[in-house]
Amino acid sequence: MTIMKAWPKATVSMMAASMVLACEQNPVRVESVSVTRPVIGNAATSVKVAASGSFNQTAITSLDVQTAGGNTILDQTSVGAITGTLTGHFEDDLKVVIHPNGKFNAQFTITCTCTVDGKFGVLEMAAGDTGELVSPTLAVFAGRAVIKGGTGDLSGLRGVLRIEGTVDVTTGLATYGYTGDIHFEP
Repeated sequence: MTIMKAWPKATVSMMAASMVLACEQNPVRVESVSVTRPVIGNAATSVKVAASGSFNQTAITSLDVQTAGGNTILDQTSVGAITGTLTGHFEDDLKVVIHPNGKFNAQFTITCTCTVDGKFGVLEMAAGDTGELVSPTLAVFAGRAVIKGGTGDLSGLRGVLRIEGTVDVTTGLATYGYTGDIHFEP
């Protein structure tokens, strides 16, 4: 029997009372009770796996700079390599808003042609971060990337990754690590 943790105590108590009454009328031996979250689909394909590695932008392929209300707005496309649990090459399309105080926020999509656990495909991620300039040549940031799906053998891959890294302000290129959990949906 599986009981979901999110169920109200009253529901669990009513289920227990029903089981006791049913056992008095028709005795049943219970070997074990597991109190876990239910697994949707095949348990073998729904297991979460720790993921870690890094993104390393190697080139900016397009850049548009605008200003509005004292803010600098960058629309940028970059390419690079991803290593670790996810391995391959990526392209990211990002919009960065840099505020007059040196703080910034970014929203971007990452398209990764990569391999995960020997499976190949193209992943789509939505990401966002916030950061700040810490010196004339260096900015730091942190945020998250959500794996929204993919193609090929990676079509069922999902996950949430925490990202944290730096931007070399002189080149505009970022290097950032990722950690999180990934899993394959059926």
